[in-house]
Amino acid sequence: MKAIDVIVSGRVQAVGFRAFTRRNAVMLGVRGYVENLEDGRVHAVFEGYDHQVDKLLEIVRHGPRVSEVREVRVNPADAAGYRGFEIR
Repeated sequence: MKAIDVIVSGRVQAVGFRAFTRRNAVMLGVRGYVENLEDGRVHAVFEGYDHQVDKLLEIVRHGPRVSEVREVRVNPADAAGYRGFEIR
């Protein structure tokens, strides 16, 4: 199992980024959450099997068509045992 903390910068708010992330997380079986930050970035925590988390991270690096991802920062995280994936 793998858990990561992700911060995404760029044009990632008001473009459906959180819904896009949740939809893909659910499809891949990744647990955790995604939320907007006050400074315009998006924060997420992904938990799951290595290949699931890696695939979601790859998808998030591109974002939805109308977004513009400029930077993705990834740090290891402790697994918290999330049961699903939510938008906060």
